[in-house]
Amino acid sequence: MDTSLSAQLETVLRKAAGEDAALASLTVDFAASAEAGELQPKAWVERATRSLVFAQGELRCPNGALAASASAVFRRAGG
Repeated sequence: MDTSLSAQLETVLRKAAGEDAALASLTVDFAASAEAGELQPKAWVERATRSLVFAQGELRCPNGALAASASAVFRRAGG
């Protein structure tokens, strides 16, 4: 079974935020139906405070078209 676009985005966002960060909020925008082939994930931290991490991510189709994008807020462990 294939992993949902939301789950793929959460995984890549969590790696960007840090494995010990707890997801507080996730917003996903679906741009297009995904084509056959492996989607290319990308995620980055927009801003971080002592207790929160704000991250952005996207999944792109093999032809470069945007399949989905997401923004997330993570709470840092101990924050």
